[in-house]
Amino acid sequence: MKLKTFYVRAAAAAAAALLFLYPFPAHAADSAALQGQVSAAQREYESAASTLDSMQQQASDTRQQVNDLQSQTDALRGQLGSIVAQLEQSRTELAEAQNQATAAAKALEEKQVAFSARYDSCKQQLTAMQLLNEGGEISLLMQADDLYELLTFWQVLNDLTEHNKQLLDELDAEAQALDTQRQQAEAAATHAEQAAQALQARQDELTQTQIQLEQALQQASTELDSQQAAAEAQAAVTKEKRKAYEQATAALDAYLKAQSQKYQDPTRHCSLDFTCPLPSVGRISTYFGEPDAVYNKPHTGADMPAASGTLIYAVADGVVSAASTRPSYGNCVQIDHGTADDGSSYATLYAHMSSFCVSAGQTVHKGDVIGYVGSTGSSTGNHLHLEVRDNYTRVDPESKFPSLSLTHPW
Repeated sequence: MKLKTFYVRAAAAAAAALLFLYPFPAHAADSAALQGQVSAAQREYESAASTLDSMQQQASDTRQQVNDLQSQTDALRGQLGSIVAQLEQSRTELAEAQNQATAAAKALEEKQVAFSARYDSCKQQLTAMQLLNEGGEISLLMQADDLYELLTFWQVLNDLTEHNKQLLDELDAEAQALDTQRQQAEAAATHAEQAAQALQARQDELTQTQIQLEQALQQASTELDSQQAAAEAQAAVTKEKRKAYEQATAALDAYLKAQSQKYQDPTRHCSLDFTCPLPSVGRISTYFGEPDAVYNKPHTGADMPAASGTLIYAVADGVVSAASTRPSYGNCVQIDHGTADDGSSYATLYAHMSSFCVSAGQTVHKGDVIGYVGSTGSSTGNHLHLEVRDNYTRVDPESKFPSLSLTHPW
């Protein structure tokens, strides 16, 4: 805010100094002095406008940089949100995998305990059977009361042995299955832990990038505020210099108007039967009232592109009231056509000529050559700038005088 206030005050001081340097008298005696003042004011205005354009472009570039950084920051925040969600999910999966691995290890341990218990039981049974069999098969036969009891005894021993073997096999298979589950659960836990670590590393990386982006965004925003304040101050300076230029131009116009009035004759009749000022007109590049290409102000006439040196004709009878070089118009000719039946006094002005071949006070007739197309003054290319003035007020040439036929050969 302090910077902006400083620039605004500086603009006001510059404007005051400019008005002091260029006091534009309404009735200067010397046209050349007035034209010099106009040229100086125009140069200062154009310099200020150019500086303003550069400042505004710089601010526009910085604004685009701010927008880009903001978009990147917003996108990064979205990525971080996604990473955080994935990290939470990965940690949940890791906890589940670790729980499954712990449960599988516990189940395996319990199954191994059961296997050991069953194994010990089988060993005890085998020891007992060996004790019974120490006397040999004859001893066992003698202990049986009959053959059936003997066979039954053998069958029980065989069944018991087979049952114990089957139980041990089942316990071993279950233990192997549990061990496989434990290994799978541990592998899943390891994978989940690695995934969580990778996500954490990515989150740390994005967080660091976010910090850098936010710092760059803050710096760019601060720079943009400064540039906008400077541009606003320069706009005030440019506005005052444009005002000074317009005042200088108005002073010169007033002087030239006073000079041209010497050649006005209220009794001279203007027929209003105007004709085209060029041998042919292919197009109008800038119409009356459109923003012009130099000052972006409403255009005061009609611009007709033509090759350099193309003949320029008087659109109607009249007397040359001015033939001179002016800062904006360049080489120009003004013709007073007299008073029409509608009571208005009409004049035409032809600007940006490469040269003119008439002089003030000279009588001309419709179709007489008065000069040649060029690009002098404030011009961006070879063309004729034609103005029509109704009681010194600029009017649209085509709408006021359709007979000009600017878009058709005459």
